[in-house]
Amino acid sequence: MSDKKVVLAIDDNVTQLKMFQGMLTPTYDLRVVKSASDAMNFMNANDVDIILLDIEMPNIDGFEFLKDIRKIPSYMKVPIIIVSGNSGEMFFNQARNSSAFDVMTKPVLPDVLIATIERALAAQD
Repeated sequence: MSDKKVVLAIDDNVTQLKMFQGMLTPTYDLRVVKSASDAMNFMNANDVDIILLDIEMPNIDGFEFLKDIRKIPSYMKVPIIIVSGNSGEMFFNQARNSSAFDVMTKPVLPDVLIATIERALAAQD
């Protein structure tokens, strides 16, 4: 059994998920899904230590998913990092006022992403 922290990346962009795999797989137990509903299914069957969340996804957007996930007792305090291609002022205001730990814009630098994940995990302990 691995001692690596489980990172769940939720993004409908396959290229972005592959980039996360390249950046994070050496350090974390990375799991990837392409939609909020796939994420819920995964989280119902598995424990997750931290979530990387895209906002613009089909069916349920990331902000709606964030609200839904915070209603589940076991996921109320799991750190969520929004990773989005959005960079507008309205988006950042909404992201900062959400229950997310942090918000990052794509493309993310590997060192910055890992440092943010580590900071979020440390704050959780």
